[in-house]
Amino acid sequence: MRAARLPRLAATAIVLGVAAALTVPLAAHAATTTPAPTPTVEPEPAGAAVPETGGVQGDPYPGDAALEAQLVASEERRLIDVRAISNAAGWTNVNQGRPYRLVTGNTYTLVLIRREAPYTLDDLLEYAPSTFVRQPDGSYLLSENIVVEQGATLQLSSEEGLVLHMLSTPNAFVSIVTIGGALKFGGTDDKRVEVTSWDPVAKVVDSTTADGRAYLRVTGGHAAFSHVEFHNLGFWSGSTGGVSLTGTAAPETLSADEDQNRETETESEAGPTVYGTDIYPAGGAELLNLAPDLGGYSYVSAAIDDVHSRDNAFGMFITSAEGVDIRDSTFDNNLVDGLVLHRGVSNTVVHNTSASHNGVDGVSVTRAATGVILDRITAGENGRNGIRLEGGPLADGPSATGTATGDYGNNTVSNSLVSGNGRYGIEVVGGENLVIDGNSVSDQQMGIVVADAVTGVTITDNIVEHSDEHAIALRGGVTGATIQGNSVEGGTVGIFLRDASGLIDRNTVAGVGNHAVTLIRGVEESTISNNVVSGRGPSAIDVARAGIEPVVENNDTEAWQGTKPLDVILRSIFQPLTVMWILLGLAVVITAFTGLRSRRHRQGIRHPYESHRSLDQLTAGVADPAALGRAPRATGEGQTA
Repeated sequence: MRAARLPRLAATAIVLGVAAALTVPLAAHAATTTPAPTPTVEPEPAGAAVPETGGVQGDPYPGDAALEAQLVASEERRLIDVRAISNAAGWTNVNQGRPYRLVTGNTYTLVLIRREAPYTLDDLLEYAPSTFVRQPDGSYLLSENIVVEQGATLQLSSEEGLVLHMLSTPNAFVSIVTIGGALKFGGTDDKRVEVTSWDPVAKVVDSTTADGRAYLRVTGGHAAFSHVEFHNLGFWSGSTGGVSLTGTAAPETLSADEDQNRETETESEAGPTVYGTDIYPAGGAELLNLAPDLGGYSYVSAAIDDVHSRDNAFGMFITSAEGVDIRDSTFDNNLVDGLVLHRGVSNTVVHNTSASHNGVDGVSVTRAATGVILDRITAGENGRNGIRLEGGPLADGPSATGTATGDYGNNTVSNSLVSGNGRYGIEVVGGENLVIDGNSVSDQQMGIVVADAVTGVTITDNIVEHSDEHAIALRGGVTGATIQGNSVEGGTVGIFLRDASGLIDRNTVAGVGNHAVTLIRGVEESTISNNVVSGRGPSAIDVARAGIEPVVENNDTEAWQGTKPLDVILRSIFQPLTVMWILLGLAVVITAFTGLRSRRHRQGIRHPYESHRSLDQLTAGVADPAALGRAPRATGEGQTA
């Protein structure tokens, strides 16, 4: 009997073991993927999550990080030395009113001092006959550094065209830097100005950044570039990246009346007054009335028209600038970013400009840049983003520099064509009062992404097509958003909000493969209204995980084809208790089947009503009916009777 029970016990143990093994993982999976209080909501599909950080970061920089950083620091020290000597020379008048030359490292630096007339090609040929030389092919080779002081202007232009080669070899490179002065390059539509690095021995441009490379930098003052081509310039940092416009903190300015009042107070016997207190000279010391000369420490301004900047470290890097106007220009094929509007850039317009095939971003507007208008930008095939706007605070509390903690914004991207970039088309990270309007965005991992507590972003009348994941995604505390009048084609989710809220109204979403609109963990009440959606997926409007109940009204979902993935269907059927009861039922069936087979094997096939058969049926076919049922009896001789 015990041997007969072993198959049944083994079958029961196996079935219960399988039930336990399957029930625990399914219960755990349901607990992690099913939000309360609706346990049957399908989880977010694979690939739908928006990465917080990381992901595609652009093309790797090809240079030598350690060596190039040292070269940047060396250039900063050289310019500090030149500035100090320049100030001393101005006080002592040792320059006698003429440009002068300094020995700086393994090259010379020609300092152009203040004067009303601009310095031209002829002036450079006069002041630098051995370091600014016309070549047999008509180009000019510059083999020493040039510094343009405040009040001076270097103007290199020609109606016949101009090619300026700047020395850049493995052993040395040169630069043109203004310190409060102005730099102007001007050509024509047919005869452009070309500025590039040059190795006179190899007779080729310098394509290696590891040992430094020639560059231009406007520090304060003004830049005016028209019909110019800059290429193969710069290395490592924004300030040495090729063509850079770097201002500093804006100096305090006084009105004419305030300036006159200050002069009157200084000339009075009582001396100047500070906070209502008269300040007198100490003893017989002379009272000096010298205003600080801060002209070299001001914001930079620029007019950029028809400029092509390519194959540089940065196409163009601008910081601490006001009133910059960039039109009809291209910033392509640069190692890092095409156009960078760094901190302190304000009231700047970039119009009808291309930034494509750059290593990282096409156009990058960083924190502390306000009042920037990007209009009719073409940004394609960049290593990371087409256009990136940052507007978060520079600090979140007291800091070493005392930086303000407020957000930045009031920036606009409009009427632009953004396609084929490595990660996102347009990315907005932090900031307030931002407008993304009338753009065509296609063929990126995601089309338009807004993140990190952006307040008051308006995304209107954009066409977003062929995104790999989300077409429009808002996440990370975005509030007060308006997503209106956009046309979305393709992607897993048309409009995706996570930890965000806003108005989603009058959008057209088609051809998506999961949801037209998804709202997860809204931070405020959102409204989803008057949208026309089509596609295939579990649901058209997914708000089961919204947390705060949104207003959902007047959406046209008739063309939506509802489907559920196989794994969702299986999980809805095979709930943990369902699986357990099914397996227990199988255990009973298997146990009954194995018991029946065991009895038949031991006893053979018997009539089920054997005990109810008649005597005639029992004796039929028996030779001696009297002997039926009689047991053999043993005799004394060991025989049976």
